Amino acid sequence: MSDIDDLSATGWAALRSAQWLRAVACFERALAVAPTGDAHDGLGIALWWLNRVVEAHQQRMLAYNLFRRRGMKRRASRIAIWLAREQVFLHSNSHSMRGWFARAERLLETEGDCVEHAWYALMRASMMAAPDELERTARTVIEAAELYGDTDLEAAGLAFAGRACVSRNQFHEGMAQLDEAMAAALGGEVADLMVVSEIFCVMLAACELAGDLDRSENWCRAAAEFARRHGCPFLSAYCKTTYGSLLIATGRWLDAEAALTEAIHIFEAGHRGLRVHAVLKLADLRAWQGRLDEAEVLLSGFEDYDQSVLPLSRIYLARGDTRLAYALLEEKLQRIPQGELQRAPLLLLLIEVLLSLNEAELAHDALEQLSGIGREGANPMLLAQVALATAQLRRHAGEGDAVEWLDAALRHLQGYEQSHVAARVRLEMARNLKEKDSAAAVTWARAAYASFDRIGATRAVEEAAQVLRQLGASVGARRVQREPLTKREEDVLAFLAEGMSNREIATRLVISPKTVEHHVSQILSKLALRSRSEAAAFAVSRKSASDTLR
Repeated sequence: MSDIDDLSATGWAALRSAQWLRAVACFERALAVAPTGDAHDGLGIALWWLNRVVEAHQQRMLAYNLFRRRGMKRRASRIAIWLAREQVFLHSNSHSMRGWFARAERLLETEGDCVEHAWYALMRASMMAAPDELERTARTVIEAAELYGDTDLEAAGLAFAGRACVSRNQFHEGMAQLDEAMAAALGGEVADLMVVSEIFCVMLAACELAGDLDRSENWCRAAAEFARRHGCPFLSAYCKTTYGSLLIATGRWLDAEAALTEAIHIFEAGHRGLRVHAVLKLADLRAWQGRLDEAEVLLSGFEDYDQSVLPLSRIYLARGDTRLAYALLEEKLQRIPQGELQRAPLLLLLIEVLLSLNEAELAHDALEQLSGIGREGANPMLLAQVALATAQLRRHAGEGDAVEWLDAALRHLQGYEQSHVAARVRLEMARNLKEKDSAAAVTWARAAYASFDRIGATRAVEEAAQVLRQLGASVGARRVQREPLTKREEDVLAFLAEGMSNREIATRLVISPKTVEHHVSQILSKLALRSRSEAAAFAVSRKSASDTLR
């Protein structure tokens, strides 16, 4: 074996054991001897894991061209398939993605039956196909994987088939396939760590779509541990984005801000095309919080993304531009087939918009659609939201007592009592009891007020306060809301948590002690804290949620 072959073999062995820096060193030494497709390819993969994504693309492009020129079409097609998907992840460039998929297809035209055809079909469908087509493709790929004895392909096929089923609201069937894919990935059957990372991402996306909060939290922890152990910034950022959604749903909004902000920073250093998803989730949180100007700033330039529909509609509704919210939601719903799970959050907001417009009949039609999805999906949070929407519609239409629906919503929310949805159920209970049991209504309204105030839902706090005033009850003092810290203030807070003095922090940050003193004062003011020790305790407490994902 030549020196270059020996170095490349050592580099690939380092890749298999997640020794990325060792792999880089081996492949760079091999390339110093002679440029080969194998060494460029291995170097590109190692750089990808180190979040040096642009360099990774350059190296794998070089490998692609060397393989293609030497007639190694299957090897070149694998890289073309990878580059196709990366165009979206890095640049949000769907046109370039299609071009690379076309190159892969052309390379395989004369190759006959081979496993690369199956990989091409699956990866292309994962980016471009509707859920029903993706499921059909994935099932064909699973059969091909058994024929070729490719466990990596089988596990990936199971994951995408599961995601497609969940999208079509076939929750139990989809999650069973995803759980099987995860078992194969974590049980050592999947050799390619990139495929393991992909399966994690598909599972997390399906959990978020289904609103399966328990499964989402468990797999977020597992994904975070995998990302930490193998040094995978891509998965770490994706995991934090998903975890941010989980924290929003469960009412831990300050922690959600931290998770989403960290995800944005990680994506900025690597897969910038995926940064937008974390940004839009943070924008939606800002809209929930009533921080509408900040939400608009985050949404600026991204209004054409499908994911922007919900935060934009919330902003329009909050500002009284209800017809705009209605038009935006209706247009989006027309593009999603009936029964698909991603219709649920749009329908929930549409019902609120229609009730604001006094369009009770249209709201009832939307509720019927939502109820059908809720019966099929059967996750507790969605069932609670369906029950809450039913109660709101009954009250609006003057159809009598809706307390039984609200009781049902609270039963579904056992374990999620601190969520925003639970607080809205409490407020709706107060509105339902206002005429016949004012004392009970006050109790429910105060509970809602406390929940909204704690999580920072400022507009909802005012709604609860208005109900309390209508009941002739006093409104408690508001908690001082914590303002977001600047990047420099976050740095100072981290050093406070380590017990550093102002002079020590100044030395570390290369600024004056007087500037540090100013930053500490701003931190205490924004966080409504009284001392450095309280600030340190706050930082440690906030970090604990993030540590579960490391």
